[in-house]
Amino acid sequence: MPCCGCWWNGRQRHRPPENDAGNPRNKCALQPGHSLMDWIRLGNSGKDLAGTGGRMRPVTPAELSTHNTLKDAWLAIRGRVYNITHYLPYHPGGPEELMRGAGIDATELFDKVHPWVNYDSLLAKCLVGPLRFDRPDAEELFDITNPSPKSDRLREPSKAQELVRKSMENLANCITPVRKKITAKSEENVKSSPPSKIMQSLIQSSDLPVSISRRAGSSPVKSVDKSKDSPSPLRFDWIQTSTKLTISIYTSPLVNPGGSARIANGVLFVEVATNGWLRTIKLIPEEELTEPLQLRVFSESGKIEVIALKATSKVWKNVGETTYGAAVPISSPRSVECRVMHVERVSHDTTLLALCPATGPVIVPLGHHVRVHHKVDDKECVRSYTPVGDSWDHFGSDLSALKLTVKRYDAGALSPHLAELKAGDTVTLSGPYGNFQLRKLKQVKTVYLIAAGTGITPMLGLLKFMLVRSNPRCERVHLLFFNKTEDDILFKENLDEISEQDERLNTIHILSNPSPSWTGVEGRIKSEILSKVITKDSVSTEKQHFACVCGPTEFTHTAVDLLKTLGVREDDIHAFIG
Repeated sequence: MPCCGCWWNGRQRHRPPENDAGNPRNKCALQPGHSLMDWIRLGNSGKDLAGTGGRMRPVTPAELSTHNTLKDAWLAIRGRVYNITHYLPYHPGGPEELMRGAGIDATELFDKVHPWVNYDSLLAKCLVGPLRFDRPDAEELFDITNPSPKSDRLREPSKAQELVRKSMENLANCITPVRKKITAKSEENVKSSPPSKIMQSLIQSSDLPVSISRRAGSSPVKSVDKSKDSPSPLRFDWIQTSTKLTISIYTSPLVNPGGSARIANGVLFVEVATNGWLRTIKLIPEEELTEPLQLRVFSESGKIEVIALKATSKVWKNVGETTYGAAVPISSPRSVECRVMHVERVSHDTTLLALCPATGPVIVPLGHHVRVHHKVDDKECVRSYTPVGDSWDHFGSDLSALKLTVKRYDAGALSPHLAELKAGDTVTLSGPYGNFQLRKLKQVKTVYLIAAGTGITPMLGLLKFMLVRSNPRCERVHLLFFNKTEDDILFKENLDEISEQDERLNTIHILSNPSPSWTGVEGRIKSEILSKVITKDSVSTEKQHFACVCGPTEFTHTAVDLLKTLGVREDDIHAFIG
């Protein structure tokens, strides 16, 4: 179907002027896999297209102006800032046309070309937050290095811009606003224009939100324990399509939450664990919800999302009745029966198991692990494993599974049995365990990940967290991955792909027994290898560097000692020991 040169038009009312060849202005042929439906599928995949870790935040014009490259492009339309970096290859007019608005308020440009386009639905998953129109302070106003005219910096926002700003702030870091009727008792009489037929069809076939609550930031889950050590209040919100309900629960930034969700007797229970405290949210839904549930966490903002299917396809007037339990200390880890959903071989001796907890999906905090319990010859064997998260396998984005990497040791007591598990088998897990504190990375801009063998597993989540995090933006991730042979390198294709997409990741493979054709680094862990990326000068800035180590016990202790001799402070080192 013909499409205008700039921005997708859901309702093609006008055609742009044609050139001598008779083609629409600036029309470009899209590469395979970059159609509108491909873009919608990417938005529904769970990928953080906004690059904010799931948390909306205000953006100043000065900050907006810094995002003006093909690898980092933001623009503003009617007071909303969008990260269009991922959308560029999907734009029918080509990236160059869209880049005309990068780093600026592109409202006027947009209105000149396609004012009828439903951009807020098209770019819903790319929303960064509201454009903030605060007056500059004196230092900014009289900064001669700023080329913008003083009159522009003093200009008052329009009434429309101010209205958008206030409404966006009321939504308070929760959900992606769209041009749909907001479901709230106080606004039942608000009129809104009906969506076009195209948008109606998209709503029925995708996850575009059709109704949202306006309680984000104003619905604290209060704890009865007012002691100093009790957790901060939770915030609760929800959003729906005709087929799905998404519950958003906000803890605090970098608290590294864990949790679980289940449906029992028609009631949805969500448990949230933070800093040794457990809190339960009970929802009696307006209508029936069905399984499977999906659960995901945005580590930077501390947001947890629960996605449930509606038994009947329709838009609800309200979410239902919600009650909150008091915060209680977590006294001991929990055990849960899990069913093996998928099995995948990731190397010649390593298997990836996708496990589905019987009671519902479970979130293990970043950098924490679980223990697998299995009876062998009437004796219980226990081993520790760190879940690897999504996108490290070929199962797809399954938000209800725990994925464990199991290396087979022929003389091992448990690993040979786990490696033989098949889909449908059951296994018992307990946890979570661990003492890793995500807050230690709050100011870190450079991280060193030192892993050996299956010690790569806790590093995978940290690697992705650092590359996705927006405030402060990570400058460099150094991964030093030690193995015996080329065949022992786990997830090499995945790591190579990330390195190609993000130059901030520096992966160095070190082999102790390489083949004659190996051209990389050889040897075992030693100061000469670590000093390739770590020097006393490079770690001199306090709190901006952090090192994580995981591998066999001897390897881990050696790595920690070497890091200290290279100038890394003990407080800036974390060793994962199961």
